[in-house]
Amino acid sequence: MVVQEFTVDLNKPLVFQVGHLEERYQEWVHQPIVSKEGPRFFGNDVLEFLTRTKWWAVPTIWLPVVCYLFAKSILMGHTVQEVVLMALFGIFIWTLIEYTLHRFLFHIETKTYWTNTAHYLLHGCHHKHPMDSLRLVFPPTATAILCFPFWNLVAFFATPSTTPALFAGGLLGYVMYDCTHYYLHHGQPSKDPAKHLKRYHLNHHFRIQDKGFGITSTLWDTVFGTLPPSTTGKKN
Repeated sequence: MVVQEFTVDLNKPLVFQVGHLEERYQEWVHQPIVSKEGPRFFGNDVLEFLTRTKWWAVPTIWLPVVCYLFAKSILMGHTVQEVVLMALFGIFIWTLIEYTLHRFLFHIETKTYWTNTAHYLLHGCHHKHPMDSLRLVFPPTATAILCFPFWNLVAFFATPSTTPALFAGGLLGYVMYDCTHYYLHHGQPSKDPAKHLKRYHLNHHFRIQDKGFGITSTLWDTVFGTLPPSTTGKKN
């Protein structure tokens, strides 16, 4: 008896389908469909709504939080110059977090039903539908939930007065990352460095998907040896 392989129906909600692909999921998810119209994820309208985010929601929601936290550190006795330095350090740390999450979590290989489903929700959907403009930035609800463990992590290493500014720097780095990521997909930069970053990131999507994990810069790809071959060749 021949068992017919499962086929994803793109006209039906996808999230609870993709897990059935099992070991074939990785191949399927890395064959992009280029369309500005994204698929439906859930049959439930509330869940579906929570998966869709306009890009401008990210700076609108989080930049006021960033400003409040910077002001909090100043009111607790730090100078503006000190807060600026802490902000830059927070942004720098964010670039490493960005690279680490993208390389080791977003590109983890899965093959069981629930791990495939979780991966598709986390990042696989973006590789399958890279031009889906409403699922390109991170949903604010999910960001808010993740803020709690990240705040506690910063607070563990920092002092009460430096924690707000350091966390705000990291949060500002995240906002810059999400806005940059959206622009690289939907903007038309004519000059470097934006033009180079767009080419670099689309290379990750459509050519070599296990290299080029940096979004806002190529720094950590250079440090950890994950530059795409073409980039490495040019440097050599």
